[in-house]
Amino acid sequence: MNLIFILLNILGIILVLIIIIVIFVLLVPFRYNLKGGYENRPWINFNLRCSPAFILNGTWDKHESTELQARLILFGIPLKFNPKKSGKKNKLDKEKKESKKKNFLSLLPVIDTDFKLRGIALIKDLSKILEPDLLTIKGKIGFEEPHQTGWLAAITNTLSNCCKNTFIDIEPVWGEEYYEFETMIRGKIRLGLILIKIGWFLFINRIRPLFSKVENNKATSTA
Repeated sequence: MNLIFILLNILGIILVLIIIIVIFVLLVPFRYNLKGGYENRPWINFNLRCSPAFILNGTWDKHESTELQARLILFGIPLKFNPKKSGKKNKLDKEKKESKKKNFLSLLPVIDTDFKLRGIALIKDLSKILEPDLLTIKGKIGFEEPHQTGWLAAITNTLSNCCKNTFIDIEPVWGEEYYEFETMIRGKIRLGLILIKIGWFLFINRIRPLFSKVENNKATSTA
């Protein structure tokens, strides 16, 4: 009896810890910071953390290595993480992915308008949640065609004036092809809020056909 009681206590403690961890991950936002640019070669540095539960650091520099270097830490414990290995896909997996994509695209014409509108509203809500707190782009860019450089100057000027928390300072280079820039994106991901939005979307679309059936039955019985 004592052994069973001890085991039950251990299981209870483990269950409580799991619940606490899940609540922590859902309530505490994941903060991300991504820096990248191009100066004779492309490079990227990124950091994703939900301290102290989850920390993911990574870097990629074309000059130093062609492989992504990443480090994953869970509750202070470093774990082996090989992005190249986890990213490998065989031909069969690619064919399955293409097949699913075609099936999804074939469903679009038959989806009702209300569902499409609710889907668009969901995408807008998620984009607001995922909107970065800061976006900066600075550098010099030029294309072989002068009109393309002119378009770039017009687009960057428009984005700087209409998008909040966005700072763009790109100097156009005329008459030659030239790329030298650096960008930084910083923000947070509220996982719990995202799941609530998606869950509510699925719930509404699940019960909506039921209400439609009830209304149709009432109309039929009245007639």
